[in-house]
Amino acid sequence: MLQYGNSPISAFFYPPWGVVLNCESQDINSANKLGELALNLVSMFNTKSLIGRILYVVAAWLSESKYHVRETVPRFRESYQSALKNGDLEVVGYCDKHKSQYSYFVGQELTDL
Repeated sequence: MLQYGNSPISAFFYPPWGVVLNCESQDINSANKLGELALNLVSMFNTKSLIGRILYVVAAWLSESKYHVRETVPRFRESYQSALKNGDLEVVGYCDKHKSQYSYFVGQELTDL
């Protein structure tokens, strides 16, 4: 039983809390820190089954507030690949949609995707 600290599943709950912070109090820095904490926990615990979903939430809902859209596209690619490898087709679809949309926003031709 875990008495203190984080468990592997903890990483799944930090990004949604960051979304709440971002939306309700516009605390962009704290929201991003929660996203980065989640990514660090996934790396530390090596929870490959969660990385695609966590990367998607961080890229789609947290990173876009702090970074240029162009900088979030690689995270969608990484999330897409991880989710595809783990059979998480829901996240694969979300990533593909956002990657295409964000690529269009930065002026990339959709036929090049």
